[in-house]
Amino acid sequence: MGETADYEVWHGDLLVGALCAVSIDQPWFLCRFVPGAGWDDLGPLFAAQEEARRQHFPEHLIGAIAAVRDLGVELRPVAGGEPIHPWMIYLSEGRASFRY
Repeated sequence: MGETADYEVWHGDLLVGALCAVSIDQPWFLCRFVPGAGWDDLGPLFAAQEEARRQHFPEHLIGAIAAVRDLGVELRPVAGGEPIHPWMIYLSEGRASFRY
């Protein structure tokens, strides 16, 4: 692959994955997502959130968005610096977007 990660996605002490090739489409940051060891545990929550988005956020699926938001994931810059606490993040195998 040869691609260097810009951020690591953490949930507590669990590495969820890495974000690469960050670009901006205001107000969103768009990235390539590479799953980490913690993806198997959290992937279903993000999949449910993605389904809610795909269906244009029907009321019966809004809980999926809150479940991801309440995880409190943290984006840690690989090059160092202050972590980012996104208020909205979408992760799926291969792609990601976030706002903070």
